[in-house]
Amino acid sequence: MLKEKIEDFVKTQFEDLEDFTYELELENNYGYINFTEVLGIESKKEMAFKMIDEKMQYHSISYGWKVLDRGTNIKYFWIDLLSK
Repeated sequence: MLKEKIEDFVKTQFEDLEDFTYELELENNYGYINFTEVLGIESKKEMAFKMIDEKMQYHSISYGWKVLDRGTNIKYFWIDLLSK
């Protein structure tokens, strides 16, 4: 279930964008995306996801766990992804 949720989230976020390369790994109750390319630029970003109370959440080192079912929390994913 977590893998499908993460894949759907990524597909939706990058729907009209190109030049993203990443791998999805599952470990215990966590999902990790390892980005090697973001908007055509080489990257070494790792992002963590997990299901908490039936809702997919993303972990930001700066902001903690954020529920991604709420549209306003998606900004934290993008802030982390695009920051150096």
